Amino acid sequence: MENIAPYSIGIISLLVFVLIVLLQSALVGAGKAKAGLTPGSAPDSDYDDSLYRLNRSHQNGVEIMAAAAVALFACILVGVSSWWVNLMMGLFLLLRIVYVLIYAQNVGKPTQGVRTIVYVAGWATLVVLCVMAIWKLV
Repeated sequence: MENIAPYSIGIISLLVFVLIVLLQSALVGAGKAKAGLTPGSAPDSDYDDSLYRLNRSHQNGVEIMAAAAVALFACILVGVSSWWVNLMMGLFLLLRIVYVLIYAQNVGKPTQGVRTIVYVAGWATLVVLCVMAIWKLV
């Protein structure tokens, strides 16, 4: 435990992100049931539909979750500075929360808008973590 304790902020950030995605999963399931959609189906592609946006936001969270976990645990395993790891994971979590809120509120254009900028910024934190882990290994 003492080896991973310095990374507690990063680990907690990942776990909070997982909880957000799980909450979205429950909300999407309930929304699909209320809309009469069958399990596994997707709402019509309509950005004016809050269920569509929630479903897409959830899918996006699921898609990036593995990358976040692998980047974090690779950094921990190779001993990247806990200060940097915690900073990057905290920033990743903050950006993911902002991303979910932007998506839920339908802020900006569907493509190349503020949501894209926030997504890319969160994605970039994971790239930084991967590069730091690789750098530590070479």
